[in-house]
Amino acid sequence: MTVTPCQVQKVLRTYGRQLSRSPQLLRSNPQSEAESSDSVSISARAKRLHVVERVAADMIRNMGGQKDADQADQVEREALARLSGEYGENLGVLGGADGEIQLAVVNGETGEVKRLLTPQESQELASKLHDITMELIEPNMVGSQERQ
Repeated sequence: MTVTPCQVQKVLRTYGRQLSRSPQLLRSNPQSEAESSDSVSISARAKRLHVVERVAADMIRNMGGQKDADQADQVEREALARLSGEYGENLGVLGGADGEIQLAVVNGETGEVKRLLTPQESQELASKLHDITMELIEPNMVGSQERQ
């Protein structure tokens, strides 16, 4: 049996599509949770914190996939502005491999990347960005007004 380059290309293209869709499918349809017969009860505060963490993680993941800053919403822009203020230079978020984000120093006017940060520095700042994003999201969550 002979396999043509065209057939190999089609298989690779299909595989690539499946890989790009798999994180979205796993988040929207977690089968492992449905198959579990164990039940866990957590407090309303813990549930709320879990939702805030997921929203923050999704927002940061989306920041890396955006080509221009106009696509970012207000919370994303504010979080990145706060992080840039703490760092002392304008920062930008780039998409990275395996869902990781890469931070870079960017020109504030043009958005042009001046230099990429080291993986360690990028990871530390990404953690700070996550914390800042959570701080910004939580007051806007439904139910936060009820406690005040």
